[in-house]
Amino acid sequence: MQPQDVIQKLNRSTIQHGLYNRRIYLMKLHPDDLPQIIPRMDALAQAQGYGKILAKIPGRHAALLTRAGYNLEGAIPKYFMNQDEAFFMSKYLSVRRKKALDSEYIREILSLTARRRHKPPKKLMGHQRSFQHCRPEDAREMSELFQAVFETYPFPVFDPGYLIESMRRQNHYFCIRRKGRMIAIAASEIDTQNRSAEMTDFATLSKHRGQGLAGYLLMEMEQAMAREGMQTLFSIARALSPAINITFGDAGYTFGGTLINNTNISGRIESMNIWYKQL
Repeated sequence: MQPQDVIQKLNRSTIQHGLYNRRIYLMKLHPDDLPQIIPRMDALAQAQGYGKILAKIPGRHAALLTRAGYNLEGAIPKYFMNQDEAFFMSKYLSVRRKKALDSEYIREILSLTARRRHKPPKKLMGHQRSFQHCRPEDAREMSELFQAVFETYPFPVFDPGYLIESMRRQNHYFCIRRKGRMIAIAASEIDTQNRSAEMTDFATLSKHRGQGLAGYLLMEMEQAMAREGMQTLFSIARALSPAINITFGDAGYTFGGTLINNTNISGRIESMNIWYKQL
């Protein structure tokens, strides 16, 4: 199995990087690290042969990254507690990485999503299905579900130890069971400082798809995040998956941009769509 990318500190900021996604992702910028973190990321990317650097930053720093060769790919309004928006800015070190070969299909999916009317998710039908807030003792079954759905994944969700540690960091996992067996799962990754949560890690076993389980999970997760005091919800979803984009569109999320050739998922590097919602 190919090693997963690592999450580590660069100066006082948090980055994810490695050969799995062949990119650097500046996940959390510490304001004291500007501007020196920009050439440090350049040097790391060049040394490792990465094709992309993605930075999630407060919008007020956008001009600085633009001068350094970054382009805006997506945004989430009022993400930070000071009401500043989150900008997703990318710098490409590879011409091939910059070009989205599936751009027409991505536009078709977004057009299909926009034409639909927002509608509430289906209820869980029958007494054989149940919704559950996952616990550490569920980690092995959770990892087996992820392995059954995804050939590759950008974070080590195939490892029960990672999932347990993720729960200890106050990330919440939710699942649906049928006859006691886990058949669908998703997660809410909480940023308490900015009162935001990423709705992520949606996975449904193939024989149970098309039944609205992701939409039901999303509805329950939103209610849980509202109770936690979150104000902004967002997702970075596979741009080539009609189902997941429709799930967020139907739930009233707003499209926030496409991250080109961003993430190693299901066996290849794929583009990802940003969706967001204010509670």
